[in-house]
Amino acid sequence: MKAVITHGIGDASVEEIERPTPDDDEVLLEISQFQLSITEVWMYQGKLSISAALRERIERGDGRAFGHEFCGTVVETGADVAELAVGDRVYGAGKLSCGSCPYCTNGWNVLCERSETIGLGEYPGAAAEYLAIPTEPLCAVPDAVSDREAAALQPLADALGRVHDADIYTGDVVAVIGAGVMGNQCGQLAQYFGAAETFAVDIDPEKLRLAERFGMTGIDASETDPVEALRERTDGVGPDVVFSAVGGDQGHATDGDDPIAQAIRAVRKGGTFVQVGIVTAEEMRFDPTTMRKRGVTVVNPTGHRGIHPTGPNNDAGEYAAELVASDRVSIDQFAGIELDGLDAFEELVEITANKAEYDTLGPAQISVR
Repeated sequence: MKAVITHGIGDASVEEIERPTPDDDEVLLEISQFQLSITEVWMYQGKLSISAALRERIERGDGRAFGHEFCGTVVETGADVAELAVGDRVYGAGKLSCGSCPYCTNGWNVLCERSETIGLGEYPGAAAEYLAIPTEPLCAVPDAVSDREAAALQPLADALGRVHDADIYTGDVVAVIGAGVMGNQCGQLAQYFGAAETFAVDIDPEKLRLAERFGMTGIDASETDPVEALRERTDGVGPDVVFSAVGGDQGHATDGDDPIAQAIRAVRKGGTFVQVGIVTAEEMRFDPTTMRKRGVTVVNPTGHRGIHPTGPNNDAGEYAAELVASDRVSIDQFAGIELDGLDAFEELVEITANKAEYDTLGPAQISVR
């Protein structure tokens, strides 16, 4: 089979390697579509540090890395696999847990101390024609969801976990700082869960127009102070829940104009701040007294290391797919430019790293078949 092999930072090639055979607890997937998250792109480009496990995989020449956002079809199952069958379409909704730490042995796999993202540790990623992997991080894809949408489903499952943890009540006012992929999805989900009004803050007119298309009220942060604008539109109170959906290098949490600082300053007293974007700053200025006086609840997702449970009957991985299949949440606009074949890997990286230049809102995708 063909696979993308990473030899070092910014150095990869498509090579012919042996097709894997699934272990007893694994399935073999034929990959149809995949994309890279911006985090993976930053790792590949050397702008973000990588894990020791991934570095070891690359250094020993087994650089089948990256590609945790994908759609594939089960073509073979291990002897112990009962939950999936040949012909099932799946996507990578969660992470792989170790199964042996205190969290895993007590049923808290989502908080596993040694969990890993597909393609960023022991298990290779989906930038290949086939992938052998345990069933734990996989969820079935309904027929109504296309391969293109399925490859973009994992961020929605993450967003669903964050909105679930935010405890949004019917009638709440919600704001998202950053109206990109996960910001837009958090806004859509907030409305679905009962928010009376949802604001989307960004500096990109296209992202704001898209948010407004889904019923949100756009605030252009390049033209107005978003904190003041949110206060004015809530009679001086501020939103009940604010999501910060901008990642990257931010140095301020409770003052200044960084997105996290804006989100914390904007939320009402006693409100909830939810961290969504991955922040790369090594140091961040934080004033705990400010948070204490205002009584702000800070929420970090409890399901960030696996598939977030939403109750005994469902989880974020399954529910995200159901929401797309039933057209209650839309993600097609964030499934980016489609490229043909693994040889387009470097083009995939370039487009995803510079989406605005290519007039696309979501990561580029590769159609493997």
